[in-house]
Amino acid sequence: MFYRSAKIVKRRTRRERFIRAFELTAKSIIMLVLPLAVAIFIGLVWYYLLYLPELHFSLAVENIATSAWIPTFGIVYALFASIVMSSVWGEYKQMRMAVKRRDLETFIDLRDEGMSPLVHTLMIVLSLFLLGSFMGLNYPSATSGLVVVTSTAYILALIFFVIDEIDDPCDGLWFIRAIPKEWLDIDPTQHRSKRG
Repeated sequence: MFYRSAKIVKRRTRRERFIRAFELTAKSIIMLVLPLAVAIFIGLVWYYLLYLPELHFSLAVENIATSAWIPTFGIVYALFASIVMSSVWGEYKQMRMAVKRRDLETFIDLRDEGMSPLVHTLMIVLSLFLLGSFMGLNYPSATSGLVVVTSTAYILALIFFVIDEIDDPCDGLWFIRAIPKEWLDIDPTQHRSKRG
C-alpha cells in the first residue's frame, strides 16, 4: 500500500474563524466609511459653492472638458495610481514573506520604507484636477450632479486610503499580525550600522 504523507495543518476552530471573519468585516466597513466622509464633504462643497450659485463651465468648455480634460486626467491618474498600488503591494507582500520566513534583515530594510510626500502630493493634485472637472459640469439636476461628484470623490478617496493603508503594514487597520514585537522595537539605523 502507498501512503500519502500528510502535513499536519492546524485548523482554526469555528469560534476563531468567526472572530477572524468579524474582524475582517469590521476593518472593511471602516475602510469603506472613511472615504464616505470625504465624498459627503466634496458633495456639499459642490452643491453650495457651485450648483446653487449656478457656477459651471460654459457649453464650449464643457465639451472640451468631457472630450479631452476628464479622459486625460482620468488616464494619467489611473496609470499613476496603478503603479503606486503595485509598488506598495509588492513591498507589503515582501514584508509578509519576511515575517513568515523570520527574515529580520528584509523586514528591517522594508519596515520604514514609505511613499514619498511627493507621491502623495501628485496623487492629490491629479485627484483635485479630475474632481474639479466633474464639479464644473452643468448638471440637469442636483441629484445627478451629487451622484457623479460624490461617487467620483468617493472612489478617488478610497484609492488614496487603501494605498496609504497598505504602505504602512506595521500599523493601522491592515497591519501584518505575526510581526514579533521585538522586531518593531529595533532601530533600523543602528541595526544597519551593526550589520555592516
